[in-house]
Amino acid sequence: MAQAVGRLFRWRGTGLLRPSVLQSSQVRSYASKTTIPTFSSTSSPELDQALDRFRQDLFIPHGLPRQQRLSMLKKRHAKRLENEPVTVFLNGEESYTFRHMDHADLPSKQDAVNVLQMIKSPSDFKNLIPFLRGLHMSNISLSPNRWEYLIRKAAKVDKLSLIIECARQSERTGLTLKDKGIVRRLFFEIHRVAQEANFEGEKASHALGLAKHAVDLMDAPQHAVKDPEQDPKCQPFVIGTLLELSAARALNELGGQDEGSLVLNYAQKLIASWPRGHFQNNVSKPVQIDERLQENLAIYNGIQMTLLVNGIALEKPVYNFFKGRVGQLKDVLKNQLEKCGSEAEQSGYTSNLLGRSLLKI
Repeated sequence: MAQAVGRLFRWRGTGLLRPSVLQSSQVRSYASKTTIPTFSSTSSPELDQALDRFRQDLFIPHGLPRQQRLSMLKKRHAKRLENEPVTVFLNGEESYTFRHMDHADLPSKQDAVNVLQMIKSPSDFKNLIPFLRGLHMSNISLSPNRWEYLIRKAAKVDKLSLIIECARQSERTGLTLKDKGIVRRLFFEIHRVAQEANFEGEKASHALGLAKHAVDLMDAPQHAVKDPEQDPKCQPFVIGTLLELSAARALNELGGQDEGSLVLNYAQKLIASWPRGHFQNNVSKPVQIDERLQENLAIYNGIQMTLLVNGIALEKPVYNFFKGRVGQLKDVLKNQLEKCGSEAEQSGYTSNLLGRSLLKI
């Protein structure tokens, strides 16, 4: 039997690496455009193990030049990799030994979903962005529904700022703020943060900062939507949340004063966007009602608070429009909450619980 001969190469992104790890041909230089994610310890040994599996079997191979990655997947190279192990140094420090891998044994998209489900504690969430970056570089994309799920999870542990950071790094994480469902969920969770703090204090200020940051990001090319009818930042639920949080700040921090006319400006934008809203009582399924409540609770509350801000009563077009809509919108919301009833509570729809609290029913 041939004696195994270990071969060692250094790879620092711009270091030296053979064009084929299985040939003794000339040495060439490769430049890496990706950073291989690393992970910190989590609250669960199972999660630690799952993250390490993704890193060893998927993320590191995808961080290598394509030819080297493919050499580990081809059966004809399996025996030689076993007899003549090839080791590279990642960033001049971490060693990685090539081995044959079967496509069927590689982490799958469902495995990725399972990892996301295991991420629960604040310490676990430290690994969220590195994991998402690894998935993106490995060509595993998440559906809009999965992103909504992540937003809900992040909100439960006060980590919505991580979602905003994911959007800021959209080219590396895959999260864009083009989908109305994703943005609706994000702004509803921002609203929820403020409502649970009674729209006062640091959490309310933090919520306003998150909302403003998200809207600023939506102006960037990777998030931009040309059609205003489809552009999330032009929808009433986005503008209404900004109005709500700005009015809350005016009432609770500024003695009712509309500093910089922010409340008035958002109010005028909300009126302009009103035709794009969903204010009719024409849905009956709990999931549809949940979506409507996500959109309209902040709008309703924002209108109510805006009417209390100093100077708004003097802005007759705004004041009269809001006075004519607030009662109608409240009736629609109450009717939808009654339709939803116990089925929504059993399904755990947060909007149902927040809506009943906000409308005091």
